[in-house]
Amino acid sequence: MADGSGPSSPASASTTPSPSASASEPEPEPSFTPIDDGPPTAPADSFPRAPAPTNPIAHAAREKGRKGGVAQAKAPLYAVSVKSTRNNTIATFARPDGNQLVTLTGGKLGFKKSNRNGYEAGYQCAVGIIGAIEKEMARVDLDWELFLKGFGQGRDAILTALTTAVGEQVKPKLRRITDRTPLKIGGTRGQKTRRI
Repeated sequence: MADGSGPSSPASASTTPSPSASASEPEPEPSFTPIDDGPPTAPADSFPRAPAPTNPIAHAAREKGRKGGVAQAKAPLYAVSVKSTRNNTIATFARPDGNQLVTLTGGKLGFKKSNRNGYEAGYQCAVGIIGAIEKEMARVDLDWELFLKGFGQGRDAILTALTTAVGEQVKPKLRRITDRTPLKIGGTRGQKTRRI
């Protein structure tokens, strides 16, 4: 250490140990207190790393858009809402901004009293709404989603109409079916049962 190749300290510079003394007594350890500033840091050139894409298809589409590929315009998402209760079926077709184009009910289609909530009334509502969707599809390229509410017979009629030849044109443009039926968990006491 006296040759200057290693680190020098004031104690080692003033005393030069003899070869026999270094073998018999150990050299004292340098005392230092580490400073705990938190976790070790990475080199400055390694961060920020680009995160791995979570969806490879979306990542590829973004890359294609950056490289000058033709970006497809997203079709507007229209909404069909069907409320099916014990007494009626109400079907509404609306634009993406919420403006209603068509609203059909069992009563509007000529069904009276208890027939308004029947399967046939729901099916006729579905046929009318599907006709309105086809008319709008002739005007603009669109996608649509279906919102269901309630457990009446009109609910099954709407879903059946989509699977038949009536819904053949509009079914490929259906993006999502959502059930918005409110389910009471606990809550307030229900109404007294109706007796006739």
